[in-house]
Amino acid sequence: MQNKGFTYLEVLLGVMLLGLILIPLLSQFYIGFQGNKNATLVTQSVDLASDLMEEIKSRRFDENEFPDDPVPAVSLGTDAGENATDRTTFDDIDDYNGWQSCPPKTIDGNALTDFSDFTRKVTVTYVILSGSNWVASGTATHYKEINVTVTHPDVNDRVLETIVSHY
Repeated sequence: MQNKGFTYLEVLLGVMLLGLILIPLLSQFYIGFQGNKNATLVTQSVDLASDLMEEIKSRRFDENEFPDDPVPAVSLGTDAGENATDRTTFDDIDDYNGWQSCPPKTIDGNALTDFSDFTRKVTVTYVILSGSNWVASGTATHYKEINVTVTHPDVNDRVLETIVSHY
């Protein structure tokens, strides 16, 4: 009578071959999961930047009413009666200049707990059009550039920028 089946050597070789095939395959799954995680972080960064940008753009252009001259370039930032850590006191665009928060917070100051590794920063500068490019101006103009930067340790910074005017 002849025994039919696998010897221990055949089983061992089969397991080794299967292991050699699975290792590269599993590494592809890992790369896919990392790509998914990064895409999620990028999306969250852009959403956080967009949310803050829309909030800023909803404010009036300047502390002064036009046709008065805008506030001097050196005065960009919070004004008397405004609290640099309380965005509910901000009444114009340049009040956000230099503002930052980690973790990001809602306008009423509540931390967004699911975003604890993110930081949001804002810069506001006067700009003028030079040829076809906007360039920073050392004096007050009727145009301001808003930059909202969102950082996270695992992805590149996301920057949204826009030019606003009082016109």
